[in-house]
Amino acid sequence: MSNLIHIVYLSVSKRELTEKELADFLTNIRAKNKKLKVSGLLLYNKGMFIQVIEGEKNTILNLFQNVTNDNRHSNIVKLLEEDIVRRSFPDWSMGFKIISYKETENIPGFSDLLKEEAAFEPIPGIAEQVMILLNSFRKYT
Repeated sequence: MSNLIHIVYLSVSKRELTEKELADFLTNIRAKNKKLKVSGLLLYNKGMFIQVIEGEKNTILNLFQNVTNDNRHSNIVKLLEEDIVRRSFPDWSMGFKIISYKETENIPGFSDLLKEEAAFEPIPGIAEQVMILLNSFRKYT
């Protein structure tokens, strides 16, 4: 049996990040993820993050706990946590893309979620839609 899991979550940055801040953040996170054997994808839109992290169960659970304790984030919502047989992003210590509302507007229920800066409420069925989005960015980036 595999000891791999992935977690998909949303969060809001306390403030919008500059391109340099994002680049520096990615450099640091990719180095840490490589060391921890964590892979995944991070999407960013005007202060909002959607991220999938995947790897060994204890590592991912600890990493997500660190995210929830990080005061640079707010409105953290875990959309999905599940065991996986294999990684969706095996070659990416952290894939990254800045996305626009236009790129997500055709995914039912998803673009409204991106536009809301109020407290997030879990939306039934959203996890599958988010995984479709994340996998589409893996395919085209």
